[in-house]
Amino acid sequence: MNMQPLGLRLTAGVAAVAFSLTAWLGSAPRANAETAASFAAASAPLAQELRFRMQSSQVRELQVRLRHAKYLAVYDVEDRFGMLTQGAVVKFQRDHGLRATGIVDQRTWDLLQTRSRPPTAAELNNTDIGLWFTAPTQSGYVKELQHRLRQVGLYHGTIEGDFNPATRQAVAAWRTRVGLPASEVMDERTWAQLIRRTRNPRYAELFAAPPTSTLTQELDPRCTTGKVVCISKQQRKMSYVVDGNVRFTREARFAMPGWDSPEGDFRIWHMNSDTVSKIFGERTPMPYAIFYQGNVAIHYSQDFADKSYDSGSHGCSQLRDYQVAKWLYEHVKVGDRVVVY
Repeated sequence: MNMQPLGLRLTAGVAAVAFSLTAWLGSAPRANAETAASFAAASAPLAQELRFRMQSSQVRELQVRLRHAKYLAVYDVEDRFGMLTQGAVVKFQRDHGLRATGIVDQRTWDLLQTRSRPPTAAELNNTDIGLWFTAPTQSGYVKELQHRLRQVGLYHGTIEGDFNPATRQAVAAWRTRVGLPASEVMDERTWAQLIRRTRNPRYAELFAAPPTSTLTQELDPRCTTGKVVCISKQQRKMSYVVDGNVRFTREARFAMPGWDSPEGDFRIWHMNSDTVSKIFGERTPMPYAIFYQGNVAIHYSQDFADKSYDSGSHGCSQLRDYQVAKWLYEHVKVGDRVVVY
């Protein structure tokens, strides 16, 4: 559903690192010769139509551009035109009033260029530095990161949740070890490599006590018996309740306009701590996802942490505290109830 394959082909230089780090800090990146050359070359017309099963370096550019346009949720691109690429092309053509052939002709290519930007060399070579998987402003995430980096022998400080120089150096060293450009950014590529080689530390290994709670929530009567995650869309709150005893209450966020967060009495059917959603054409981390109706889940949201209620989900119930999301994940299990009202 949401797991990400690795298998990285990685050859980039300091220019790509500087580009991404500057972008992350919110400044305009300094132009470099490699990027400029890539932009100039990318405006050339199609040498031939691109279609299913063919192999071409221009397929790689096609995949990057489809990713920019939010039609192809991959972070590694390749020369082979596979089924995922074909499906993305068909959807792009349908959405833009073109014949949905799945074949990239000149008309499709020209339109796609207006919906994307020319790829950089780092994007084409799968070495671009992406966004943080979870921002280092979340101390709960940094604690987990420090523990995992300690497991691979690169971090020797205390597990205290501060993105300190020792943690930064350990992240850069890990990236170098797995063949990625040196950087302090723990993006999805880097994180995926790390979680494959480490175990997820338990909550008690990172935190001395359960999360405290000062908020209150008026509970639905269905939430007063048994173990239940009680979610109020009107109050914009979420509580974990055991036999009427509220263990914690936190602010929650729901669907953006045009979408809907379903209401009802549900059962948890699936759980995954490192979920990445690919449903909407881009890769969206959903740490500590607790699925209770189809693809609708409770999970930590970096977007909620960053933008508060100025944005919204595609139906999920979101938390903006990584520590709380981890704690809740460890206290529920498949079959437990979720009440949304």
